[in-house]
Amino acid sequence: MKKSFTRIVFGLLMLSNMPFSKAQQDPHYSQFMFNKLNFNAGYAGATDGKICATLIQRTQWMGFGGGTYDAGNGKTYRRGDAPSNLVGSINAALGSRIGIGATFSSDVNGFYNTVIPRMALSYRQPIGDGILSAGVGVGMMQISIDGDFNAIDKDDPNIPNAKETGSALDVDFGLYYSKDNLLGVIDGFYAGLSATHLNQNKIEMTHDTKESEMHMYFVTGGSYQLNSTMKLQPNILVKKDPAKIQADLNCFLVWNENIRGGLTWRPMDAAVLLVGYEFPFGLNVGYSYDLTTSRILNYSSGSHEFMLRYCFGIKIPPREKVIRSRYTPRFM
Repeated sequence: MKKSFTRIVFGLLMLSNMPFSKAQQDPHYSQFMFNKLNFNAGYAGATDGKICATLIQRTQWMGFGGGTYDAGNGKTYRRGDAPSNLVGSINAALGSRIGIGATFSSDVNGFYNTVIPRMALSYRQPIGDGILSAGVGVGMMQISIDGDFNAIDKDDPNIPNAKETGSALDVDFGLYYSKDNLLGVIDGFYAGLSATHLNQNKIEMTHDTKESEMHMYFVTGGSYQLNSTMKLQPNILVKKDPAKIQADLNCFLVWNENIRGGLTWRPMDAAVLLVGYEFPFGLNVGYSYDLTTSRILNYSSGSHEFMLRYCFGIKIPPREKVIRSRYTPRFM
């Protein structure tokens, strides 16, 4: 009873902030290293000459929210579902200098659903034995409220009784640097700096106004060969939104180039266990489990995340040179 009451109060506090609330922060993914295009447009084309498609599905804070609550007075109140996120991307290089990509994200958080389709274009400039690329992402942010509140006072003008939707232009920018080897020690080194929602759009609906805030990201990582069959792959992501700075400190142990297991520490938030397998034909699968370390642990059994990534190359056969006969008066 105490937990249910806490959830109801939490939901009411969210609704009381509706008239001029800020847009929620970008959803977080523990397997960020497999889908960097989602937050860095400069990554477009950094796929070693292949076409790569990625899909990640995350259920945040299992057991938190969802269902209904019977107050014992004959009325039923909806609480809103636990956050569920889906993000996909595809990108490739066009020649040696141009990269293109597309991303799609859907973030369901309580009564809100945020959908962002986006296109990305990057220019890749060789610098020494590395490549620095600058990319721009342009898309549309759409936010909707489902309107299914089952309010006590159904005539309250501040509570929507039907689905509402609004949309606005969304712009991103990113820099991404990659290098085959750093200082003779780290293979596959990369580093990126990016920002999302640069234009800080405003989405107006009948009962709510959402203003997006710029988010900044720094990401880096690489690979260190331990022996002929094992290597370490550390990855770091630092994200800054208007409210706080959050960091993911990750390290994988990869065996025989295809089996991996790893841990991530997200200070003040979660400890993450990650496992995965890469098939010889280019399919990469992964799973991660977030054990919450904050107070939400009292209401949630953790977060689950599934990842699919497939990279493939397209070989264009060289054109055969056609030999044609030539006649000239010199040899007649």
